[in-house]
Amino acid sequence: MRKGILIILGFLLILSVFQLTEVSSSISGFFSTFPWWLYFVLAGIIFSGYKTMQLTAEERKVDQIHIEEEGRVYVERMEKERERRKQRVTEH
Repeated sequence: MRKGILIILGFLLILSVFQLTEVSSSISGFFSTFPWWLYFVLAGIIFSGYKTMQLTAEERKVDQIHIEEEGRVYVERMEKERERRKQRVTEH
């Protein structure tokens, strides 16, 4: 989470440096036409997308773990059934 915030703050810092130093007048002119609050809106959108990707990856890992556990339970049931059938065959 801190990494995402640092990236957003760095991006905003670079934008403000462009505006203050007039390094690139065309870029600075383009960005200076926006209201100041729009930078925060854009940063929020970028941060939201980052968190969505991060949570989706985490959810996939949790789903994979759950699938593996369910598969293990299924295999154990099959092995128990196989043993039960072997015992029944040897009894008869």
